[in-house]
Amino acid sequence: MPGSKGFRYAYAPTQITKLLNKVQSAGRPDKLNFPYVRDTWLLKNEQYRAVLDILEDMEFIDGSGIPTDLYAEYQNPTLAKKALAEGIRKAYPELFKAFPNAQSLPKTELEGYFKQQTGKASSVLEKILSTFKTLCSHADFVGVAAKEEPIREYARGEAEEGRVRVEPGIQLNIEIHIAADTPDDKIEIIFKNMKQYLLLNE
Repeated sequence: MPGSKGFRYAYAPTQITKLLNKVQSAGRPDKLNFPYVRDTWLLKNEQYRAVLDILEDMEFIDGSGIPTDLYAEYQNPTLAKKALAEGIRKAYPELFKAFPNAQSLPKTELEGYFKQQTGKASSVLEKILSTFKTLCSHADFVGVAAKEEPIREYARGEAEEGRVRVEPGIQLNIEIHIAADTPDDKIEIIFKNMKQYLLLNE
């Protein structure tokens, strides 16, 4: 299938629009695959396989073609445009990581990004670009942001890479200068006190 995740393309923008319209207007199938699209929706062109790959990248269907919750949201007219925007972000993760508002970038900047990442000829770049722009034309990105990875909070006394965090969100970087002739029992006391007053907070 053309391209890979983040760089897939439909052969014609109208194929994207027709398939999205079917998703919204028709009942939800147990599996959305090309035989279903061909025999039930009567979209017989083999090129619709490429659009199904894009729907999988968007997490509208899983690897077996089973519709997801996001697919169901897209079928709700009041949620459809937001669901599509979320799906587009999932399908183009690196693009939106580099440009959080990629849907608003001028054509020349998008084309430059796709050219740099793929090295494809202009005819292919045009398909990649038109696929992305066609999807975005049906979506509403207002209020739809990339989901951030949760920041891990460290409990009192937990250490990471030699740094002690005594409370969530508070970090101490400690340097200890010990003379070379310091007796071992003195060094042991120093570290015992660190454990007592910093790690255990007793």
